[in-house]
Amino acid sequence: MDIGYARVSRNDQILDRQLDELESAGCERIFTEKASGSKESKRPEFDLCLRTLRRGDRLVVTELSRLGRHTGELAKLDETLRERGVGLRILNLDLDTATPSGKLIFTVIAAVAQMERELLIERTRSGLAAARAQGRVGGRRRSITDKQVAKAQALYDEHRFTMAEITRICETSPATLYRYLSVGVDA
Repeated sequence: MDIGYARVSRNDQILDRQLDELESAGCERIFTEKASGSKESKRPEFDLCLRTLRRGDRLVVTELSRLGRHTGELAKLDETLRERGVGLRILNLDLDTATPSGKLIFTVIAAVAQMERELLIERTRSGLAAARAQGRVGGRRRSITDKQVAKAQALYDEHRFTMAEITRICETSPATLYRYLSVGVDA
């Protein structure tokens, strides 16, 4: 039986493309998850997927990064699957670890995936350090302007509008408003 696993890293990402590809590949059951692929992340659906696999089954993913990004972790997963008599198929690479060439290519690609991840982290850290050296602060841009904050604070201070109304008027979210507004308890 082919069993699929689809994962996205963030809640705002969509699984549809992966699900379509896994269904087209003939997966009889598909586990889905919205969780980071980092080592420290909890992935309960992936764990359940692994427990579900039986000898002769094949785990199918759309791409290697859905399983993880660290060579050691991926090699351990491949070894565990092989010991249990479970195959691994990666659709975008047209790779099946049931073949000798598939095993070799899997090992090489896993090493490259880890290197790419480490290079991305290194470039990000370097860019943030360069920005700090120039007096800038890295990170996400503010989603609300000073003008919107002033308007929201004025509306809040009038005590005529609910927070939901203020968020609608200022075209922002409640979480953003609470971050920027001076919301105190009246004495």
